[in-house]
Amino acid sequence: MHQTILNFFMGNVKNSPFRRLLATTLALMVFSGGLIPETALALQKSPNSIQPYLERVINRLTEFRLDNGLKFIVLERHQAPVVSFLTYADVGGIDEPDGQTGVAHFLEHLAFKGTKRIGTTDYKAEAPLLAKLEQLDNQIKTAKANSKKDEIARLETEFKSVESQAIKLVKQNEMGQIVEQAGGVGLNATTSSEATRYFYSFPANKLELWMSLESDRFLDPVFREFYQEKEVILEERRLRVENSPIGQMVEKFID
Repeated sequence: MHQTILNFFMGNVKNSPFRRLLATTLALMVFSGGLIPETALALQKSPNSIQPYLERVINRLTEFRLDNGLKFIVLERHQAPVVSFLTYADVGGIDEPDGQTGVAHFLEHLAFKGTKRIGTTDYKAEAPLLAKLEQLDNQIKTAKANSKKDEIARLETEFKSVESQAIKLVKQNEMGQIVEQAGGVGLNATTSSEATRYFYSFPANKLELWMSLESDRFLDPVFREFYQEKEVILEERRLRVENSPIGQMVEKFID
């Protein structure tokens, strides 16, 4: 399953640098509203039109693209020494392969679990434990498919033992702590059918820290706490869909 998530993460960038997920649009204090031509034309006719404001904002936007394909849209506003970031990834639920529904949302959660440098006390010791968990998970699935109850019980016991060892090496929410200690606020993300968005704000002098954190978590992610996070997402589904008449209606409508 780890490889499935990683394939979804990297498969969208394989053909060109940072294509799809990593060929993202970063917005610093993004202004995204009022860009529909019909709306703009209608506003021009209003005595209280905001069209002049829109034009001033658009004229202050700066766009550029790095050699790796990462596109920046920057709006400078110097009223406060704050910089806000929105990393827009052009990948969402609509891109999920058949039989892998939810992988986009899952990836969003895992993007906060750290890297080889962040979120662990000893990655060299942690890595083989994570690989062992994936191996045991596959073996459990095979045993369940073959209705081997004794083997299932043995494998699940071993899985819990290895998982407890791996958990001891995790530095819980270290990325969030780094952001908070540097004066950051609003660390969060959302996933929709067409996009994934990661965002938070920093003091203006922490721009390089943001660059380091984002580069690390998108280029070198470690999907630790994978199985615990899976249960978190399943609980979200139970809350928002299975136990919600409106959620069930929306899901059936979309299907």
